[in-house]
Amino acid sequence: MAIDKHEPSTSGRALAMVASSELDKTNPSTGDGTIFYPSGNIAVIVCKQPGGQIITFFSDSKSSEILASFNAQGVGFVYYPTGKPWLVVTEAGYTLSDKKGNVVDRGKFPRVSSEVITLEASPNLTVHFTNRQNIVAAFRAADCTREWQCGEAPRRVEGPYTSKVVGAQLGGKLELDVGAIRQRQQAMGSVYVPPGPHAVETERPGVGSLKKALRRMDPTCALASTVTELRTLDSRLSQIDTLGLGTSRVLYGTARSASAGALLGGLSGSLPSPAGSSGRLEDYGSPELSKTQQRFANALKPVEPKYKARRMKLPYMRLRDLSSQVMGQGAPSDTLIMLCVLADWNPVCARVESQLEAAHGQFTEEAAGRSGSESARIKMYKVDASEGNMLQDKFGFRTVPMFLMFFEGKLAFASNNIRTETEARDAALTALTRGRKQQLLPEGFRFTAGSDNTLLEYIRPTTVLREL
Repeated sequence: MAIDKHEPSTSGRALAMVASSELDKTNPSTGDGTIFYPSGNIAVIVCKQPGGQIITFFSDSKSSEILASFNAQGVGFVYYPTGKPWLVVTEAGYTLSDKKGNVVDRGKFPRVSSEVITLEASPNLTVHFTNRQNIVAAFRAADCTREWQCGEAPRRVEGPYTSKVVGAQLGGKLELDVGAIRQRQQAMGSVYVPPGPHAVETERPGVGSLKKALRRMDPTCALASTVTELRTLDSRLSQIDTLGLGTSRVLYGTARSASAGALLGGLSGSLPSPAGSSGRLEDYGSPELSKTQQRFANALKPVEPKYKARRMKLPYMRLRDLSSQVMGQGAPSDTLIMLCVLADWNPVCARVESQLEAAHGQFTEEAAGRSGSESARIKMYKVDASEGNMLQDKFGFRTVPMFLMFFEGKLAFASNNIRTETEARDAALTALTRGRKQQLLPEGFRFTAGSDNTLLEYIRPTTVLREL
């Protein structure tokens, strides 16, 4: 199916279309409207908006589940038929998940790889994702075959209408190709070219970005030779000996610099030279300060802080590393690993996290002071509950925060009833003692109904992760 690349790309514009179908109820001039399945269910809805269109695809069922949706900026999503997110595209980047909801790939824009990711959301819908500017959705049902470019429109592919110049008159007045301008207006509905993407930007503005740009510069260009000459000049200037005193360098205005008369006499030979036998200038010290200057200097001395923060951020533990570092054979010996399952969107987790950071900071400080203490055998990690459902499915809990403590790869303690720094310390130390005594939870442990505070869903629905 050929695509005309010379035609300006507009977000939501149909790339290809067969002969008119009874299922296609879209407006031929604007492109917005509805497409139906042969069963009568709604398949696609195209809504016009400033700068492009919003395209939403539905499943062929009575409930009409949403399979995919993208707006004029190329931001949107593709769902599995089960309702779990498959591809999520934002203005900053994208995430790709498996059928269980675990994130398997993530990236930022502009995307480095040009590999096309093909997603078959249903037998009728296939989405080809390359980057935010290139998202092609192909729909096929009976005799209706359509494709849309759902990505953000490239900037100035066609050029503004003022670029269609055929000549110039006296006085500078331009003659435009009115026929071509009117033809585009009839085809696109406007003579203006929509703005393009703004995702391509420098890595980080400032001197660091300039250094990277100079390193990546083509050595054959004229600017590269200028930069090389400047570097050579800077190297020669740095080798100039200050005041001609051998390898000695004196910075004016410092304690090593002498008075102007002494320097002049030392160089001309009319006055005794302040340089010793080694050829270096003598250090005359700093001038004495008056009482007023001393009081002013004492007032400018920085005040030493009397408070030292003892909180320390929890390191992250990814779900893919749990089997090798926490639950598997690679778990450290005689060490308790405390996994704090938290969610940023949960208000309870936001309050508890500061208490956990205080406990982690105290454990770290005690371990640094005495390596053989029990605090040195306790490691705390943060697990993002939104990353996946592996822990929830394995242990059967529904609410967060949840605290899972493992000793040498086996579960020693599990609870979500920890809210303060003291409770976190006591629970970790108790779990370490239980682990050393081999008083572990049974293999295949799961929470029973109500044991993980499931009644909180009636009081605070935001604490519930999802239905099991």
